[in-house]
Amino acid sequence: MNVGGVYVVYTALSRPPKDKIVICVGDGPPLFFWINTEPRFHGIGQMPLAATDHSALTRDCFLDCSRVTTFPVYELRAAQQRDPVSTTLADAIADFLDENEPATLPAAQRVAICAILRDYA
Repeated sequence: MNVGGVYVVYTALSRPPKDKIVICVGDGPPLFFWINTEPRFHGIGQMPLAATDHSALTRDCFLDCSRVTTFPVYELRAAQQRDPVSTTLADAIADFLDENEPATLPAAQRVAICAILRDYA
């Protein structure tokens, strides 16, 4: 799994289990933000995405920046890789995190993710 990578992961973490589009925002172990079709009520950590922001998106949706997720190894092994995010989108995610500071994402983790995404860009 690579930072900036977009993956489709079939996961039991969602209810019901289903494919989730995710963006890798950290490594060792890989950390991911989920993409949801509807905003989640986790505070201000919902970054709107347009369908044109990435080829894996078929509609406007939301990047849930309120928390990071890891997946079991067997789910990661079965994940389908898509094109990585553009440097423009990586910068936009870092800017969103800086401007909104989601309360549910620990500050140290937010700062680290911003640095990782800016290095990627």
